[in-house]
Amino acid sequence: MPPQIKDAGRTSRLRSNTTNFVPFNWRRGRTDPTSATAPISPPTMPLEALIEALSPPAVPSLAHARALCSALANKAPNPNLAKINSLLASLCSSESPPALQAAGYDILAAYWENNGAAVLTTADRLSCLSLFLHPAVPWLPEVWESRFKALVAIIQSGAETVGMESALLKVLRSWIEGAFDGLVRLQAPSPEERFERERSVTTLTAFLTRLVSKPEFVSRLSEHDTSEVLELWVKLIDRALLVPTDDAFGGFSSQTDLLSLKRTSSHGRHHSAASLPQAGPTKHPADIIVDAYLQYLDTRLNALAPLYLEMILPLLFRALAFYATPLPRISLTPSESHQHNLEQTIVGLLSSLVTGPYSSTCTNLLKRCLFPAAQISHVNIQTTVGALKTLRASIRETLITRLARAYIIRSSSVEYSPAGAPTHLNLERELMKRAWSKDDSAPWDLIRFRTVLCRAVRAWADKEQDGRDEVTSMPKELVLDEIAAILKDVVQALDQKGESEETEDEEISAVGDILRELVAYVRQTKTRDGNPITLFSPQLGETSPFVKDVSALLGQDLNSTPLFPILPSILLSCSELLTDGDTANLLSVMSERQSLTPTSPSWLEHWNDILSIPDLYSASRLMTRQVAMDIMSSVWEFVKDISVYRKPLAEMIFQFWRQQTAGDMEDATVTVIWHILGDEVVLRRVEAAGDEASADHQLAADILAFLTSIAGERQDDDDDDDAASVRTAEISTNVSPPLAPPTTAATSPIISRAQSVYPPKERESTIPSVMSILSTLTSGNPARSQSQPPQSAATEPRVESPPPLSPVLPPVSKTMGAVVALVSIFSQLAFTALVSTQSNRELALRVFRTLIDLLESAECIRARLMVLQFMMRLRVDRDHRLYFSGTDYDKNGQIFSLATLISRVPRSAASADQLAHDHDPHSARARAVQERNGRRPSRGRGGHPSRIESRSRSRTAPRIVSQPASIRRLRARDPIWAIPETLPFAIGESGVASEGVMSYDPSGPRQGIVLPLSTYLSKMVDIIENEKEWEILSYVLCHFPTQLANKHLFCGPKSRVVLGRLLTVICSGIAGGTLAMNVERWPENIVARDAHGLAYHTLTVLISYKRCFPDLHIQHRLVEVFLLGLSGLPSTIKCCLHALSLSAFELQPSMTRYASRILEKLSQIMSNPAMAVDIINFLAIVGSINSLHANFTEGDYKMVFGVALQYLQHHNHLDDTMPISWALSQHVRIMSYYIVYLWFLAVRLADRHRHVKFISRQLLLANEGRDDIDEYTEVCFDWLARYTYASADPRPAPSMLGEIVMNPSMQRQSTESAISEKTWVAGNAVITIRTLKKRGWVEVLTRRSSGLTKFLCRAENVPMIQLGDVDPDFVSVVATLTLDQGLQEPDTASTVGASSNEPPLVSRPCLVLQQSLVALGDGETPVSKPDSITGYVWSGTAPSQRRKDVAILPSYFALQLSSYPDIPATLHQVNDFNRAAKFFQSLDRMPTIDTHKVGIMYVAPGQNSEGEILRNSHGSPAYSRFLEGLARLINLCGQVDVYAGGLDPDEDGEYAYAWWDDIGQILFHTATLMPSSDDVHSTNKKRHIGNDYVRIVWNDSGMPYRFDTLVTQFQFVNIVIEPHSRGAIAAFSNNQHENEYFKVIVQRAPGMSDFTPIGDFKLISAENLPLLVRQLSLLTDWFVSIFQHTQNDTVRVEITTNWVSRLQAIKRFRMQAITSSEPVPTEEGVMGQTYRDFTTAY
Repeated sequence: MPPQIKDAGRTSRLRSNTTNFVPFNWRRGRTDPTSATAPISPPTMPLEALIEALSPPAVPSLAHARALCSALANKAPNPNLAKINSLLASLCSSESPPALQAAGYDILAAYWENNGAAVLTTADRLSCLSLFLHPAVPWLPEVWESRFKALVAIIQSGAETVGMESALLKVLRSWIEGAFDGLVRLQAPSPEERFERERSVTTLTAFLTRLVSKPEFVSRLSEHDTSEVLELWVKLIDRALLVPTDDAFGGFSSQTDLLSLKRTSSHGRHHSAASLPQAGPTKHPADIIVDAYLQYLDTRLNALAPLYLEMILPLLFRALAFYATPLPRISLTPSESHQHNLEQTIVGLLSSLVTGPYSSTCTNLLKRCLFPAAQISHVNIQTTVGALKTLRASIRETLITRLARAYIIRSSSVEYSPAGAPTHLNLERELMKRAWSKDDSAPWDLIRFRTVLCRAVRAWADKEQDGRDEVTSMPKELVLDEIAAILKDVVQALDQKGESEETEDEEISAVGDILRELVAYVRQTKTRDGNPITLFSPQLGETSPFVKDVSALLGQDLNSTPLFPILPSILLSCSELLTDGDTANLLSVMSERQSLTPTSPSWLEHWNDILSIPDLYSASRLMTRQVAMDIMSSVWEFVKDISVYRKPLAEMIFQFWRQQTAGDMEDATVTVIWHILGDEVVLRRVEAAGDEASADHQLAADILAFLTSIAGERQDDDDDDDAASVRTAEISTNVSPPLAPPTTAATSPIISRAQSVYPPKERESTIPSVMSILSTLTSGNPARSQSQPPQSAATEPRVESPPPLSPVLPPVSKTMGAVVALVSIFSQLAFTALVSTQSNRELALRVFRTLIDLLESAECIRARLMVLQFMMRLRVDRDHRLYFSGTDYDKNGQIFSLATLISRVPRSAASADQLAHDHDPHSARARAVQERNGRRPSRGRGGHPSRIESRSRSRTAPRIVSQPASIRRLRARDPIWAIPETLPFAIGESGVASEGVMSYDPSGPRQGIVLPLSTYLSKMVDIIENEKEWEILSYVLCHFPTQLANKHLFCGPKSRVVLGRLLTVICSGIAGGTLAMNVERWPENIVARDAHGLAYHTLTVLISYKRCFPDLHIQHRLVEVFLLGLSGLPSTIKCCLHALSLSAFELQPSMTRYASRILEKLSQIMSNPAMAVDIINFLAIVGSINSLHANFTEGDYKMVFGVALQYLQHHNHLDDTMPISWALSQHVRIMSYYIVYLWFLAVRLADRHRHVKFISRQLLLANEGRDDIDEYTEVCFDWLARYTYASADPRPAPSMLGEIVMNPSMQRQSTESAISEKTWVAGNAVITIRTLKKRGWVEVLTRRSSGLTKFLCRAENVPMIQLGDVDPDFVSVVATLTLDQGLQEPDTASTVGASSNEPPLVSRPCLVLQQSLVALGDGETPVSKPDSITGYVWSGTAPSQRRKDVAILPSYFALQLSSYPDIPATLHQVNDFNRAAKFFQSLDRMPTIDTHKVGIMYVAPGQNSEGEILRNSHGSPAYSRFLEGLARLINLCGQVDVYAGGLDPDEDGEYAYAWWDDIGQILFHTATLMPSSDDVHSTNKKRHIGNDYVRIVWNDSGMPYRFDTLVTQFQFVNIVIEPHSRGAIAAFSNNQHENEYFKVIVQRAPGMSDFTPIGDFKLISAENLPLLVRQLSLLTDWFVSIFQHTQNDTVRVEITTNWVSRLQAIKRFRMQAITSSEPVPTEEGVMGQTYRDFTTAY
């Protein structure tokens, strides 16, 4: 069998040395008895006696025979031949023993050697020759040499052969065959016998060659004789070549395996050869017979006729195939030859034939040998391999000659002498010989054999072989491998050409043609497992050498190989054999080499090959598809504006794409093709210029019709009830198995030829990198599948980042791709300059209607979902101009929040953190961390239920919609959408408003089109009402509320009607349980109630559309449905509470109607602490709006008090199992007290005492289990004692009466206002009574934790004029008459903007008194009432000027002077007046109500930086109106009792906004009211606003306000107010903006729980906006104070309020006062003196 061909990297095996052995004696090994014993002396007998003794019938003796032989050799003349004929016949007979036969032939040789030619005739020779012609005589080691010697003697070494030629040749053939038969038979001979046979064959063939070298002998031969001799060689060589080389001394199997015929050594030694020193060195039978044959041809070849070449050449080819060794690389440098001597001889012989006179004949014969026979055999394969090796050798000579000449030309062109002759030519002689050989005959080249080699490859590839093995190592591949080796030689030569040398295109084309045929066969090859092979893979070593050689040819470095013109197309044709990474790299290099652009003539053919790659659109070609689509996208952008190139490419893509099966699935990368089709529609329509008959217009129509048709098709997986759907966003926690890694320079033969046997030339190369693959998707990271059970937080696996090279891209079906194209068409026509053309606008309208129709008509769920993905991101600005909202479409995070409820977001906290941050660009927090974990998850959220269950579940049975059993049996689909979404389409200019497409045109027809958004809205209603697919319904319910918030999107009478239907459908569906009833496939842990919970968010947004629902019954229905939602899941309850809080402002008639029922429901669900903050917020809002509770009954108030006080019990028994944080619990506690205070003040004064008993009991229950009540409860009791019997202010306000009576300057004789003063500690009160200088006047001060009470009274027992008084107290008379007057001058209460420069009244009492007397005499009222809208500029006032109705009951006075809550009453007189004075000074500085400060900033259009915002000195009219409704404008100058928030009128401006009631005060640091200095950083403004915990931001910038815009350490909460639609509120001269709605957003710091009723955002009217924001300011400042006090909710410490601080100060003073007082001796009984001596206590 021919050897495997390896052209490089392998050296020939060292041959055994067979030339230095001492030759063995030819007799060694013969079983001659004389070799072991002493020589036998022949008997001394006469010649005749010896002849007689040996002649029949005598029995011959060996001794006699040897004696006769000796005698004949020494005696002359010998007897007549006739005398010894009989004994010769007897001895030479095959029946005689071998020793006697040998002796007989020795006698015959001696006889002929001792007789001359004159004695013996030709007849005698023929007679003796007959002894050798017996066919049955076998070859014997003891006989053959004697017999041969006898024959040589008879013919006298060939001199006497006349007439004997044929017979002689026959004898020699018989002997050679007999000797050779033992060398190739199955049973191996002994070493001695083998040695003899080898010697015999060598001797006999040499003699045969010697005979045919004699011209006279050859001249007498016939053609038959010559043919028989050649047939003898064929037969011998054929048998020799079948002998395996590695079994040279062993037995041979009956069936020869062709693969075992590989010759590893020409002299392979047996493992037992060392144990046989007596045997000579043995040879392979082929070595013997081929060597003999070559000697024969060397002698006879020139004399043979050309017709014998048909027998000679195939035999030489086979021999060459047998002896061939790997050839070195094509090189001009001679390399050490490792060829066998016989191989060199054969190659030389064949070279002489193919270049000799018979070159044409040899060429034809060689071509004939290249093809397989009718039946493939080993002979056929060896012959073809040898012929190919011959051809290869000739082609190599041609290549070397070409290289040598090129080298010489390059060397000679380096430098020339002045005469023009080349210099520095130091060329070797051998190189010159190679360049210009003596033989003028042209050797073969590849171009000459191009066609025949292609045909030969096809013939061998198509030929079936007997017993064909399915693996790659088939024998016929040896033929193909040799052809591949020829191509490798050509490639080597091409690689060694200089860069300046031109490459012959025809030769490269020939290589390409042959290589394509080889690759065609490789594509049919299978591995041992029956799978297609993979080129360039490590497992390729298990295949055949042919496949590896073809792989080496294909693995050329595309950046440098000269085969680049043909190699990429070949690689693409066998792309199924390449890995995904290799194919991707191939396309990358083709792109870099400009093969895929119009700069290459074959660029369209290349694209056709790329699009035809098998499995290009399957998961196995992810990288290839990505790179191909990226390149196609870049090429498309290049040719997009060049129609001559764009059109054929687009037409090819369109025709190709129409032929794809509808069921093919692709990923998002293939959307490039759909975008191209969409672009082509637009470009063709533009180029058609309205000509409907043009080809461009027709093709655009065809593409559009195709897209519309595909978009409506059904996908196979949509019909499969049991098969899981393919996801558009991977949400499984299992990391997908990595794809094949992208091949690099070290692993990819396409880029690097490191695995090739041909290292590239040294040159600078750039290795292209693999284009990056999308995450998107992944991005992210997956959440659990809906079909998996929920996992606990403790065992939740950490989501590992997927390998960067194995992304999971969302699949895109053909229907989805068609939608992508339609979206692209609409976007280009609507959002670019093309919209200016009427035809383009009409086409955009047509496409938009198509997309709307697809929402219902499309049979593919994913296509419908994709239409929704586009539609849900459409927005309009305040001018109704349409735009596409890309990255900021969920800037408020509501979609993320809703998706969380149904497990459509990653479960990982870190992932949720990042996603929430990404979805809320103006917030620095991650909403999903605490606010989601703080809620009790619904059954659809994939988490465990909360440990705290609401009692409402036991009281109200949940509403569950029953479903038919047939529906329940359907398997749920895997989710096909998740957050974050990876959109398969992209809008070029996201956020750019269209100049010709709008949602509504209030001014009438103009240049543009109005989209039928009412139709789209109607489709949404149909989906909500009738949808069967949960994936579609859930997407609408999660995304639709955010789109509805863009109120300008749905304007006009048609939309108003549909909005009414939308409200009716949702309300009826929730109330009747029919919403989501048609859903057929419910995911695990998702039920209809989850859909209801999502629908409530849509209803919440619909509150802002109340003008579309003028019927009050519809508004009542809306509130009623919210009330029904309070029986739902925790997330639903939260949403409904927020909606009811908003309804308290917007739907007050309906809220008033259902307020009692709502409170009743809250009292039922209040047991869940997780709902506490939302319930408390709701009660706070309702309590702040008097109209809502004006008709409340005593029972209603008790329900409110019961809810608030119940949370105090929860807080006081708080443990680690509570589902809310410590800060939130503290907030709920404080707000619960706030609810008690707020609602207690709402009760009519006459009815308040009725609630004290209930409240007291609940307060004591909250402190159950304690040794004493807590300080908050003490404060509450004290507060109740203050307000149960009065509505007086918590702190006295200065009055004219007090000033006149108490002012020392009014006293004539003394500067002191009081004569005497005493203080008593009575329980938690400090009572001070002062006797004033004025006659009969007494001042009583009661200091308590809840406030300071002052009584200024006159004892009527004291006469005003004493006896003999010449100066009566007329001042007191006037003061009494004017006691209701304030300290202001009559005209100081003015409107906004008024100011006074006059000094305070306290310095001019006489003037004021005089003015009062004058006013009194005139009977006029000096003070005017304030304007009902603009109000006062509140200056130097106290909260009493709230203009409230104040009433006092008698019990109020008694309680203020009592020691309550100490029963019995205890009084302790304070004797340390200095300590008391210090205490009074300290306590009076403590506020008697809660104080808050909140910053307000205005962001003008286009502003986004801190400096710009703070420097604003005014805002829009809507902003100004908001401030007027938010608070009262106060004059900071002379302010005494109103909390100024640290503002200094000299630095911070004269005015500020403030609001107060009996419970608290809020001072608003308004940036626009503060003066703007030259400081560009506005440091003075930032000093106040930057230190506020809460900031109100009026955002007219038109951009989202970022949480960290104002850089400050106190970054906690921003209350952002902005238009619901993009664009600032214009400056209205009238009050049209009062009907406007604004979006309110609460931005929170990281880690801060959700504590407001806003959720993600709320829409509220301009009328109610100030009321809501004021309440939010109060709530948020309370919570942030707690959050900051607890170090961001990390430390469990309690916050101290102002009232608690006052209580603590009083307690400390009481302890000190009692300790410092002298002890009073105690005496028992009422008869004791101490008991009766009142002077000790008073």
